[in-house]
Amino acid sequence: MRKKVKIGIRSKKMVLSMVFLAMSAFSFAEGENYHDYKALLIGDINGNIIKEDNSLAVRPLASVTKIMTSILTLDKIKSGQISYDDKVTVSSKAASVPYGVKLTAGKQYTVRDLLKATIIKSSNNAAYALAEYVGGDVPSFVRSMNEKARSYGLDSLRYCSPNGLPPSYTGSCMDQGNARDLYKLAQITLKDYSEYLNFSKNKVEYIDNGNTKVTSTNTLLGNVQGVDGLKTGYHDAAGSNIVLTANRGDDRMIAVILGSNHAKDRNAIGAREINDYYINGYAKKNNSTSSSYAYASNNNNSNYNSGNSNKNRYNYNDSDQNNNNDNSNNSNEASSNAENNNTRKGNKIEQFFNTIFGKNNNSNNSAKKMKIISKNDIVAVAKIGENKYNLYPTKDVEITATQRPNLTYTVNLNSGVNKNSRGKIVGTYVATDGTLTYSGELIMR
Repeated sequence: MRKKVKIGIRSKKMVLSMVFLAMSAFSFAEGENYHDYKALLIGDINGNIIKEDNSLAVRPLASVTKIMTSILTLDKIKSGQISYDDKVTVSSKAASVPYGVKLTAGKQYTVRDLLKATIIKSSNNAAYALAEYVGGDVPSFVRSMNEKARSYGLDSLRYCSPNGLPPSYTGSCMDQGNARDLYKLAQITLKDYSEYLNFSKNKVEYIDNGNTKVTSTNTLLGNVQGVDGLKTGYHDAAGSNIVLTANRGDDRMIAVILGSNHAKDRNAIGAREINDYYINGYAKKNNSTSSSYAYASNNNNSNYNSGNSNKNRYNYNDSDQNNNNDNSNNSNEASSNAENNNTRKGNKIEQFFNTIFGKNNNSNNSAKKMKIISKNDIVAVAKIGENKYNLYPTKDVEITATQRPNLTYTVNLNSGVNKNSRGKIVGTYVATDGTLTYSGELIMR
């Protein structure tokens, strides 16, 4: 229990003012804006759209353009015209394209390496080099990009470059399209070019015989359960874009977010929409029946919730685009450092008052191992007829952290659960604090 601090009457007004100012400052400085987007679409892999907002508005694509660049490259590989191991000599023009990994003019890189740099790192020069190699020249490759889009009926998509750089760099038009067509393109990619995920799922890779590290621009990888693609994008006119996909238990979803002012907002929106998709039962395996269901029970101060997302604010390791996109307002992608900065920000207001009142809290800030889910704790209660049965996790979950997460649970029961299911695994749970997600099986007792 925290010690109470006595405050004199004369000082109350000053302290209350300080509280208000502190809360306001931290609210604006730390909080994610979940309305910071120009277009949004959430759906499953089968074309069922769950949510959309302004999804037909045509927006600049930025590096999301590289999805089509990768598809055309994979087409050539599938047809046997080229292979992953082909050596591509990087032209001086390709090497000079800004932002991304360093490619040396005249040096050879494999097609596989260039795909890694294009998809994972969003390297503009690698995409340009692929266009030259696959298409013979960049204008021919761009024509093929547009022909491919038309063949799919994706009429809003207009490609002007293989990398999505703005006209100020390319001297051409603006790559553009709407969220609806990007959603359809994501479906096509996942169904017909699943090998794309072999690249996009990786937080870190290496190219050039291990001499060059490639770090993903998608900071939700490893931070939100199931995320394994697809592509990020940014430049001034576009804002921060992302086409996300996640897979949990063979249920795959797609999220398209376009035009965020800040990458951290884009990432927060993506994390929340992915978790909400699964928590709210949109996944195809949410098979509860009218005779057996799980309902919320409050145990050990945990929050059990089947519909609302956790509203706490978190650090998604992605600053706004002015600091996270190759240090240039005109760049279209960032070299992020997600693996080195994945801890949640502390309670800034508490730190503020600790400083004012001289309370030393350093001893509480060191990370320690803690059990956050116990197989002896009731996660939910299943009501079958007039009887109630407790549901427990089958395994403990331990993490190392500075503070215990405030978890919100959702429970999915298998179909056919009845009173004879006692002692058996009857379903699954998903527990999330809004950023990290934990899941497991449930046993009924």
